[in-house]
Amino acid sequence: MTKIALLFLLVVALVTGSAMLWQHFRYLGLRRGVVQDRQTVFHSTRTFHTLTFLTLSPGTHVVDEVRALKRATEGSEADWIYAGKVVLSPLHSEQIGVKAWNAVVLLQYPSREAYERHAQSDELKSALGRYDEVYTQGFQRSLGLSAVFPQILLAVRVGRIVTGRPSIFPFVRAQSTDNFPEAPEFAARLLEEKEFGADAVVVVNLLRNGTPEQQAADRSYGASMFGAMAEGAYGPQHVGRAVRVERDYDFDQIAIVYYPGRKFFGDMILSDYYQSIYSNKQLNDSQAVITAPILDRVEEDERTPKEDTR
Repeated sequence: MTKIALLFLLVVALVTGSAMLWQHFRYLGLRRGVVQDRQTVFHSTRTFHTLTFLTLSPGTHVVDEVRALKRATEGSEADWIYAGKVVLSPLHSEQIGVKAWNAVVLLQYPSREAYERHAQSDELKSALGRYDEVYTQGFQRSLGLSAVFPQILLAVRVGRIVTGRPSIFPFVRAQSTDNFPEAPEFAARLLEEKEFGADAVVVVNLLRNGTPEQQAADRSYGASMFGAMAEGAYGPQHVGRAVRVERDYDFDQIAIVYYPGRKFFGDMILSDYYQSIYSNKQLNDSQAVITAPILDRVEEDERTPKEDTR
């Protein structure tokens, strides 16, 4: 009987380990191939990340302008992790105000000190001077939490199957959008984007925690979202503690989340599922921008000039 029990435990361990490896490489493949995210799985605890939000001058093309910034950072200690064209800004921070951001860039530095050296350099100051508006938010990426998110989602998925929870997909269109009245407009604006975002959009969130009651409600919202993420194979790419590097804006967390395309996101926010949980999304302050990956295009050596597609 003991041998049978040991054999059973061995089989369970092998199945579990295989599932976890499959989940890891599944999400790694999405990160690399679909989201165009260059983040390594492991990095030093001293590693420092920055999100830079850019407003471009009228008549310029977002890919050309972000490429110019990338070229200006060559030879520095900055590693390019992600670049996205802003498709929609559904939430504007009360601290930052309403801004017409056109692009977001995620960079990684060996340390905060390395970032500070780069930020004070004439090269970076000159490169950022070409944009109409720039805001940089630092953050300390949570290495452990970011690395295990795929496994957390796997556990959530298994739990939903074992407990017989019904599938969230396909999304069922809500009869009323009273809980999130801006949803129809936002969904329509997402579909207006023709060049980017068909396969992936990335929501970049700056978050400031609310009251204990708000935080409890927001955890309920997050748990509901994790259920869909676990089933649909999407979810958080980067999470971490916000670190102020300029101005007096005060945020607590950074969350960067991948969704399988602009149509998917539009269908989600118009669904019964999302309308039923949206009221639980409660924070003291937040800025959210929906971006489409463009780093592959930025890294191309040449491209045919196009009209402004911002």
